[in-house]
This record gives sequence, C-alpha cells and structure tokens, in this order.
Amino acid sequence: MFKSLQTRILLYSLLIASVPLLILGIISYGSQRSLLEKEARNALNAGSLNIVNETYSYLNERISDVKLMSANSAIINPGYSRKEKSDELKKFIDAKGNYYGVLYLDMEGNVIADTSNKMIGDNLAKRIWFKEAIEGHEFLSDVYKTRAFSEPIIALSAPVYDNSGEMIGVVSTAFRLEGLWEMMEKKANEISDKYPVNFYMINQEGIMISKKDPHGMMQDSALKEMGLTKDKLMGASLTDELYSEENGEKIYSIQPVHTVAQTENKWFVVVGADKKQVFQPLNDLLTRYLTIYSIVFVSIILAVYLLTKTLVRPVQELVEATEDFIGGKEFIISDKRSFEEMEKLNLAFLRMMETIEDREKEIVRTEKLKYVGQLAAGVAHEIRNPLTTIKGFFQLLKSQDHDKSLIEKYSDVMLHEVDRVNVFVTQLLDLAKPHQLEWEKINLKEFLAEIIDIYTPSIPSSHVRIINYVTQSVFVYSDRNRLRQVLLNVLNNACEAIEARGQIELHHDSISQYIRLVISDDGKGISPENLKNIGMPFYTTKPDGNGLGVATCIQIMEELKGKFQIESVRDEGTKVTLTIPTTNRLIK
Repeated sequence: MFKSLQTRILLYSLLIASVPLLILGIISYGSQRSLLEKEARNALNAGSLNIVNETYSYLNERISDVKLMSANSAIINPGYSRKEKSDELKKFIDAKGNYYGVLYLDMEGNVIADTSNKMIGDNLAKRIWFKEAIEGHEFLSDVYKTRAFSEPIIALSAPVYDNSGEMIGVVSTAFRLEGLWEMMEKKANEISDKYPVNFYMINQEGIMISKKDPHGMMQDSALKEMGLTKDKLMGASLTDELYSEENGEKIYSIQPVHTVAQTENKWFVVVGADKKQVFQPLNDLLTRYLTIYSIVFVSIILAVYLLTKTLVRPVQELVEATEDFIGGKEFIISDKRSFEEMEKLNLAFLRMMETIEDREKEIVRTEKLKYVGQLAAGVAHEIRNPLTTIKGFFQLLKSQDHDKSLIEKYSDVMLHEVDRVNVFVTQLLDLAKPHQLEWEKINLKEFLAEIIDIYTPSIPSSHVRIINYVTQSVFVYSDRNRLRQVLLNVLNNACEAIEARGQIELHHDSISQYIRLVISDDGKGISPENLKNIGMPFYTTKPDGNGLGVATCIQIMEELKGKFQIESVRDEGTKVTLTIPTTNRLIK
C-alpha cells in the first residue's frame, strides 16, 4: 500500500507535521479544560458560599427576632390578656414584614395568642419545634404546611422566660419563604454572568424549596434527581470539588448551612449549572482548533504533494527510461532540470546502460562463437560416423575382387549411412530455415483424435496407453503440419520414457487468447541436471539421438506464436505444455 516513494514521503511528512500539531492541540485542550473546570468550581463554590453566608445571616436575623419576641414585656407579663398579647405580637410582625404569623403557647402546648386568631386553643405539644423549645433551645424547623396558612412555612421557636427566669411558655414564628428565596436569587444572579445557574436549599432528605412551585413543597426527593444518597450528599458538602449528575448533564456545588439555632435536619445550599453551558467556551475552542487543524492539514497535504511530485518526477522518468531500455529502446536521460543528486544519478545510469550494452554485445558475440563451436562439433560428429563407414567400405571394395554379392552388401550399408546423413541434414535445415506457414482454424479435438489414431499402431511399446481428455471442440489457429510434427515428437519422447507399463494423458485449459495443451506421462522423468540442458542443439541422453528433436519443437512453437514448456520430476514423469493461439489477431 505504501510502496511508492511519493506515498511514503507524503505519509512521513504528514506524520512529522501533524503529530506535533495534534499533541499541541491535545495539551492545549486539556489545559483549557482544566482552566474552565477550575473557573466553574471557583464560581459555583463562591456563589454557593455567598448564598450560604447570606442564608446564615438571614436565618440568624429571624432567630434574633424570635428571641426578641420571646422577651417582649407583654408576652412575659401574666397580667396581659390573650387579646393584648396577640395585638402585641401583631404589631411586631407588622413592623418586620417577614412573617405570616406568630404563636404564643403555654407550657402544655396550648395556643394562648395567635396573630391570625385561627389557632387559639389548639394544642401543638407534639410539634417538634415546641418540644425543642421546651428543652430550652431556639429551633429551626423544616418546611411544612399548616391549616392556618395557605403557603408552606418554616417555623422558628424559642422558650419564654418570666422576669424571675422561669420558663412560662414558647413563642413560634412562621416566616415568609419568599424573602429567603429573593435573597438567594439576588446572590445567585451575581455568579450567572458567564452561565445560568440553578439554586435551592434542601435538607438531608432531599426536600427543597422551589421557586417554580412556591405554594407547595416538593415531596419527591431531589437526591434521586441528582443521583445522590444521604451519605453522598454529606460527602459532597465536605469538599470543594463539584458534584456531577450520573447522566453528566449538570454539575453542582453543595455547601452546608449553619445556624445558631438547632435544626430538624441538616440543610444545604445547592448551586448547579448546565455542563454544556459551562464548557461551551471549550467546545468553541475545540471547533476553532479543528477548523484550523483541518486547514493546516489540507495545506500540508497540498504542499507535500507538490513537493513529492517535484522530487519523485525525475525518479519516475529514470524508471521509465530504464524500462524502455529493457524493452529494447535506447536509454535517454531527461533534459529537464532537476536537483543535483538526480542529475548525477541519471549520468551514472547512462554510463551503466552503455556498459551493459557493451557487455551484452560481448556476451552475444561469445555465445555466438560458443554456439557455432557446438554446432560445428555436433555436425562433425553426426556426419563423420557415416562418412567413416562409407570410406571403409570403399577401401574394402578397392582392395578386393569385384564380387557382385559383396558389392550389393556393401552398397546397402553405404546407402543406409547416406540416408542417416540426409535425415540429419534435413533436421538441421528444419531448425535453421524458416518455413512458409499455412495458418488455418483447427478443431483441436478432431486434430488430436486423428494424430492418436495414426500414431497408436506405431507405439514402440504395447504397454503404453494414450488417454485423450480433450472431449470438447476447441479451436486454435496454427499450421497443421508443423503442429503435427511437434505433437508426434512429444508423443514419441513420452513413449520412449515409459520403460514398462504406463500411460500418456492429454489435457487442455483456456487462458486469454490461448489454449494450453498438456501432454503428461508417468515415465522415468528427467533429472534436474539434464532438464537444464533440454532444448540445446546436439544435447541428448539417448544413445542414438542427435539432440535436435526438442530444439526443433521449441523453434516450431515460436514460429506458431506459441510456447513449448517442459517440466519433469525424476522417477515420477514428464509434463510438456504447448501454448497455442486461438485467434488470428496474434498472427502478424
């Protein structure tokens, strides 16, 4: 995939350029994220602490009001009537404006004075705020509803002592939650410049005051909504780290609320923000960074592509020139200007190609001389033996009387030797002289059947069986006589290779514009040493052979625009493959 020089240079350049940019972006993104998380933590914690402090002041101010009411002269003086006590309490809450009403109860929990006049005579001894006040504590209750008021309240209670210091009753106020919420909202708005925040106060049970539903208490636990438990709530309130919802959409700062009075449950201020809004600047930064990275990346690709094209072009031209040289064309170096090293390489290649051409010419000349020597030695060997025989018989005839029967006997031998020379010369001419080919379309199935029918009676061994698997009509373009000569030679060699019982098989398959005819035998095969030399003129392993048969077959198949290939394994057999054209378009 990355084998080409241009691809590798492009890849390495992109890695070198983009990896540092990517690492820098990751580091920058991480540092920006850490900074934004720190800012969000500081902002939310500061906001929640600010609200906690204001809540602390607000509640303690209400507790101070209750303590002040518990010391009112009209309340501690038994000489004042119930109405006078109620009027005095009403004056007090009218002056403060933060209360729905005030109750005064005796030691048994009976309501003696009520600014609303709705609960006179009721016994509230079971209320937790009454029990705590009887114990001598100022007490802050949870949010709850009463029949006296339509809105939920928080009750503040304190014990009442007479002038002698003896406890004589309990005073309890129901203060308005709107005031507490308005105070919290005002402080929360101070931290919402960057992003909106949610804020509320909850107890450890998760009950909270809701601005959306100011006339009722949210009985569904807010802990479940935030994925908190009581223990997690307590743990989150003891650390400065922000708490994240299980779904990860919101983050919260949770701070405990402390008061000088005792409380029914622990109370907490929760300030939350949408995580998407908190990290929106980070997302904007990431978008900008990705945009810049994409622009830089594309620019690098274009720049490196142009650079690699400039660098690789001379190399490609050199490769093309080398391939042309291999194909037989002249090696020509490019005249285009390139970098110095490439020009030196071109010149070095030119000198190398010139050297190769000189060496090739020398090798061809040497091979020609070697071939001529082998040819001369082979011709001399094949002709000298018959001539020696003929010469000997002539000498015999010259030295003896002219006996007719002897002359006939010697003449037969001499004629046989002359025939041997004639056959050899004919084979030599077949190898050397090109023939005028007669091309025609041949049905290979019928052609093979005809050859097998002709050849079978002349098989040297009766134990050889020829099996023809070419049972379908396939057509080839060839010269019938020359192709027959090759097939007969191959069949004859296969028969001679089978020393005992065996068989010869003919198969075929098709490739693009060719038929491959495979003739295989299960004879003795050819050793690797001999297989290397098969096809060389005058090379033979047969006692009476001259080594021209296979060489002639190779020459004929080249004339027929095909191929002659031979494969063999010692003691396993030999396979000859003839590749024959199926179309006249290959014939020129």
